[in-house]
This record gives sequence, C-alpha cells and structure tokens, in this order.
Amino acid sequence: MQCPAPNPLVFESDRLDEHLSALRGDQPIALFGLKALNDILGGVHPGLNYAIGTGPGRGKTTLALQEADKLANDSHPVIYVSAELPAHKLLEKSLARLSGGKLALSEVADAAAADHPKHEAFEAALDMYRSCIAPNLCITGPLNTVELSNLVGLIARERNEAPIVFIDYLQLLACGITAGQQFIDERLAITACVKGLREISNLYGSPVIALSSTTRESYKSGKSSKPNLGMFGGSSTVEYSFDSVLFLADDDGKPDFPFEAPASGTPLKLVALKNRYGTLGEARLDFDGAHATFLDRG
Repeated sequence: MQCPAPNPLVFESDRLDEHLSALRGDQPIALFGLKALNDILGGVHPGLNYAIGTGPGRGKTTLALQEADKLANDSHPVIYVSAELPAHKLLEKSLARLSGGKLALSEVADAAAADHPKHEAFEAALDMYRSCIAPNLCITGPLNTVELSNLVGLIARERNEAPIVFIDYLQLLACGITAGQQFIDERLAITACVKGLREISNLYGSPVIALSSTTRESYKSGKSSKPNLGMFGGSSTVEYSFDSVLFLADDDGKPDFPFEAPASGTPLKLVALKNRYGTLGEARLDFDGAHATFLDRG
C-alpha cells in the first residue's frame, strides 16, 4: 500500500497575509452585560470556551441566565442548555430581573394571576421578554454533544450566525449522557463532554460558556480557601481545555478590595484563574438573589 504524498512545505511568508487577516478579525462578537465580565474577558470572542465555577448557592445559574438574556436581547442567537432547572423556572428568574425590582423571585408565579396586585409588573416584564429575548433564545434540556452540535449547526444556518452556547452545568451534562456513552468515572465523562464542546467551537465558531460545580472539599473549607483550579470538578480537564476559567467567590474585602457593605444582596468577587488570551484579575459583584440579579460593584 502506497503512503500518501506528504503535504508541500509551506513557509510563513506564503501564509502571512492569511494570518494577518485572521488576526485583524479577532474581535469580540458581543459584550457581556456585566462590566466585571467584560473587564476580565474583553467581551465574547468567537470560538472560545469559558468556564465559570462556584460553590452551591452562589448564583451561577442566575449569572449565566442574565448574560444569556442580555445577549439574546442584543439579537444574538443563544442556546441555553439546562441540565438542572426546567425552562419555566428559568423564565421565572428572567421575569423577576426584568421587573426592575418590582417583583421578587418568590412573587413571580403568583403575580401571573390577573387579580394579583403586582400583575401589571408581571405583564410588563413578560412583554419585554416576549418581544426582545424569546425570539433569539433557545432553551433546551440535557443534550449529548452530538445533538448539541446538530442544533448549533441548524441555528447557524438559519440565522447566518453561530449561536452563543451556555451550559448549565458541565458536570450534570457530562454524566452518562455524553454521546450516549456510560462512564464509570465522572472525570472521563467530563473529559469527553469538554472535548465535544471544543469540537463545536472549532467547527462553528460558537463561544461556549460552561458553568461548573466545585468539589465538596472546596466548599466545605469555606471562605478561608483561596480560589484555585483544583476546586473544579474534573479539574484537570477544566484547567487544560478551557480558554478562560473564572471563579465566583465570597468578597471579604481582603486583600484586594476595602470592604464596604453592598448596595443589596451578597458581595462576591469574580476571580480569573486562567485567561489564555488576557490577564488575570478580579472584579466585584453583588448577587441579589431575591430578584435574580447580579450587579457590578466598584
């Protein structure tokens, strides 16, 4: 059997103009809604994979959904893969936030009734969601990465724009559903899932923003633990495969920021643990869980 001829030798002088064109076009396709994310990541870049991790109850779904809604509101096609919450519970969070503080998250379902005293605020938030967000947002339950790739391709063809993909969250998506395979070891499942997400980004240029849980040891240790890549479930895969890795941590005001009481909610800081195409840094946020909203601080 004859081996195929090797590819002709190509020096950089023959492809320099091609590379320069790609370099000039390497700009963000969108901006996040939160200044904290834009300051660290420089916006949403095509084909990059981002991971955001935190412990339980720190609002990772709220953060991702808020950004997904913002990007959809800016007319970008968005896929939100929810492996935990059903779509109507995500809508509940969106309507609480869109009400501008008029509806607490706990009031949204009751306010849907026409005779509720806050029904007008409910309808106003719903109208905003229906007209500005819903036409560009595709919420789906758990998919394996082959099914997700097909969906990304379909939307890219219909909209002539690669969708921005949110994964909520990585460990739930990975376990037992990656391309129909069953994995005994969660780390192998996560590795296969992350590989599939990278292939989607490479094929279509879709940015992927994946939420990640953290290890039990990391959140049992509390505020004393400095965020590090080892806190992520399947940490070696997250560490080596994602372009940027962020961690949402308690903001105790030390050592980077003087402590001051938040305007509302819980003071948190977003810490960049890895940023392949940028610098490492921190930014402050408030998490107003009662209204399903994150706000910039400082």
